[in-house]
Amino acid sequence: MGKFGFAALGKRIKLSVFSFDVQPTIALGFALHWTWVWVTFWSSTFYSISPAPGPATVGVPLEPLWLLSLLTNVLGYGALFVMSRKRPVFGRSSAVPLVAGALTLMGTLLVSYPSAASFNEASSFAYLFGALITGVGSAVEVILWGELLTILGARQTIVYSMLATVIGSAFYLLLSFLPDQAARFLTVGLPAAEMWLFTRKQSIVRTARQPSDEVAGPDAPPSGRKPRLTTTRKALLEIAGISLFFGLSYGLMKGFFALSSDNLITVRDYLNIVALILGATAILVTTSVFRMDFRHMTYQVALPLMAAGFIFFSLTYPLDLIGFALHQMGYQYFYIVLWALWPVLASHGSVPTGWVVGWGLLCIQLGQFVGSVAAAIALTFVQGDLGLAMVSAGVIFVILIIALFAMGSGSANTGWGFVKPMEEADAASDFEKAGTRLARRCRLSPREIEVFFLLAKGRNRAYIREELVIGDETVKSHIKSIYRK
Repeated sequence: MGKFGFAALGKRIKLSVFSFDVQPTIALGFALHWTWVWVTFWSSTFYSISPAPGPATVGVPLEPLWLLSLLTNVLGYGALFVMSRKRPVFGRSSAVPLVAGALTLMGTLLVSYPSAASFNEASSFAYLFGALITGVGSAVEVILWGELLTILGARQTIVYSMLATVIGSAFYLLLSFLPDQAARFLTVGLPAAEMWLFTRKQSIVRTARQPSDEVAGPDAPPSGRKPRLTTTRKALLEIAGISLFFGLSYGLMKGFFALSSDNLITVRDYLNIVALILGATAILVTTSVFRMDFRHMTYQVALPLMAAGFIFFSLTYPLDLIGFALHQMGYQYFYIVLWALWPVLASHGSVPTGWVVGWGLLCIQLGQFVGSVAAAIALTFVQGDLGLAMVSAGVIFVILIIALFAMGSGSANTGWGFVKPMEEADAASDFEKAGTRLARRCRLSPREIEVFFLLAKGRNRAYIREELVIGDETVKSHIKSIYRK
C-alpha cells in the first residue's frame, strides 16, 4: 500500500509538471530573479548583521538596504499600479526590461562596495542611492515576470514557481559558500542575465490577448463608462487584506531577527533554503495530489504554518529557529498562491494584467514594510522572552480570528475561493482538456465555460436553458459573448 501511495503521488506530480512543455528559459530566468532577491535581502552578504542606526533607520535598528529598497519597492508598485490604467501590459515594451535590469544592476553594484557600509560622506550617499534604485528596478522586474506567468495561467504559474524556487535555492546555497566579495560580484550580474532571459520569451506577452484588447472593439462599453467588476473588486479587496496580513507577519518575523548573533543568522540563512524548497513542494503536492482550492490552500495550510512559526519563535534556541523556518515555509507557500491567483482574477474579471499584478504585489510589500518598522520599534519596548511570547500570542490570536471569519464568510465560499489551480488536470478526456485550454485562452467566465462545453457537444439553446436553469435571453447573451471572444 505504501509503495502504491508513493507511486500515485509521483504520477500526479509528474502529470502536473510535464503535461505541458516546460520552457527552461522561463524557469531559469525566474530562478535567477529569486536568487538575487534571497542573496541580497535575506542573507547577510550585502549588509552587516547588526547595522548601526544610520540616516535611513530613523533611530531604530533596521537594515538600511532592506528598509530603503522595500520602501521604494512599495512606491514603485504603487506607481506601476496607477500607470497600468494607461499601459495595461508593461512587458510589451522592449525598453522596460532593459531599464529594469539596468536599474537593479546599478543599485546592486553600488551597495556591493564594502566602503559604502561605513556611511562616510560619498560612500554613504552611494550606498543609500543604490538601495533606492534597487527597489525601483526590482519592482519592475517582478511586474514583468508576473505578467508573463499570468498569461500562462494559474497551473503553469505554480509549476514554474516551484521549479524556480528549487533552482534558485540551489544557486542561493552555492553563493552562500563563497566569500562575500565573490558572492557580491556574481550577484551583481544576475539582474542582467535574468532580464536577458525574459526578453527571449517576451513574445509570449506581446502576442497574448489581453482583457483590455477585448473591450476595445465594437462591443465595448460607451466612452467614460467602466465595465462592472463588482465581484472581481470584492475578491481583490479580500486578497488585499490577506496579503497585507501575510506581509505584515513576515515583516515582524524578519524585524525580530535584525539584531541576532552571527551564528544565529548563518543558521537562519540555511534554514531559509530548506523552508523555501519545502514551501514550494508543499504547494505542488496540495494542488496536484489533494486537488485543493485557493480557499483551503490559504486558510488551512498557509495560515496554520505561519501560526506555528510564531508558537516556536517565542521559545528558546534552537526552537526559535524552527519557528522562523515554519513561518518562512508558510509565507513562501502563500506567495506562490498569490501569484497563481492573478491569472484567475485577470481572466474572470477582464481587468488589465499589469493592474492585478501590481495590486497584489503592492499589498504584500506594504505589509512587509509596516511589519519591519513595527518589529524594530517593538524591540525597543519588548524585554526578554516574556515580551516576545506576548507578541507571538497576539499574532497567533489575530491569525485565528482571520481564519475563522474568512472560512465562515460567503466570499470565501464563492468566486476565487473555490477555484482549483490544477483544474485542467481534472479533465477526464482530451476533449475536456483541449476545451479548458481554449476557454482559458479566450478568457471565458465560469458560466460561459459551461455554456461553451454544451455548445461544443451540439446542444441547442433550449437544452442549455434547462440544463443550467437560466433564462433564454441569458443563454443568448452568453453565446454571443463566447463567439465574440
